[in-house]
Amino acid sequence: MLGWFHKQGNGDSAGLKPTKGGQLLPAGDNCRDLGGYPLPAGLGRAAGATTLTHRFLRSGSTSTLSRKEAHYLREYGVTRVVDLRSTSECASSPDVFASYTGVTYTNVPLFGVNLHDPKLRLPGDTRDYLASGYLRMLDNHEAVRRIFSAFAEAAPEECVLYHCAAGMDRTGITSLLLLGLCGVDRTSIVADYTYSFASREEVDAYIYQGVSPSFTTVDVLAKLMGRVYDGLLESYGSVEAYLLACGVSKSQLARVREHLTK
Repeated sequence: MLGWFHKQGNGDSAGLKPTKGGQLLPAGDNCRDLGGYPLPAGLGRAAGATTLTHRFLRSGSTSTLSRKEAHYLREYGVTRVVDLRSTSECASSPDVFASYTGVTYTNVPLFGVNLHDPKLRLPGDTRDYLASGYLRMLDNHEAVRRIFSAFAEAAPEECVLYHCAAGMDRTGITSLLLLGLCGVDRTSIVADYTYSFASREEVDAYIYQGVSPSFTTVDVLAKLMGRVYDGLLESYGSVEAYLLACGVSKSQLARVREHLTK
C-alpha cells in the first residue's frame, strides 16, 4: 500500500477566484458536470480555456433515478455509464442504465463499500478510515486501468457518467484522476471534491477566501483530498505517470484527455 498522506493544507488560494466548474445537474444525487474547470495555458489552447461540458458527469447512485431524471440524462448526452460500486451493491440496487437502450454500461468495482454509508460503523478516527480507503482505491491498479480503458472508448460526441453510491469517495478519487490528467489545478480539484459535502457558496468561501466553514467536516475533507493529491504527485511525479503505472496506455490517456479538453 502506498505510504504517504503527510502534507497538510489545501494550497495557497490567494488571488484565486471561485471556479465555474462542476455545475450541479437536476437529476439524482450529487450529479455534476466536470466541465468548466480552468485548464493550463499552452498546447495550442486559448487563454481562459476550460474542461468541456457534456463529456464527463460524476454522480451518486443512479438506482433511484425517476424515469424523468433518466430521460433528462439521456437527453443531456449520456451514452456510457461506468459504475464504480461493488458487485453486491449493484445486485441490491441495480443501476437504471444497466439495461437502458442506447447506453453502454460497465461495472468496475473500485472499492467494496460506500465509505459514507451512514449505517457503517467506522473503526477509530473517521479521517484515518477515509485516508486508508482512498489509499486502497489508488492501490487498485487493475480497477483504475479498467475504468480509464472504459473512458477511452467514448466517441467524441458521447457523454460518460461514472458513479458510486454517494458520489463522494470512489467518484471523488476518479474525478481527481480525470481532472489531474487534464492539468486542472490542485485548488480546483480539491473544490470539486468538497462540493459533495457542502454548498458551492460555502466551499468557495472557504477554499478561495479563507472563510471558516460552518462544518468542521468541510475543512477536514478538503485537506484530506489535498493530501491525497500531494501524495500521488510525490510518489509518481504526475497523475499521468500514475495512470501509466496502472497499465493505461499512452494512447488511451490521450483519448481521455482530449475527450474532456478538445
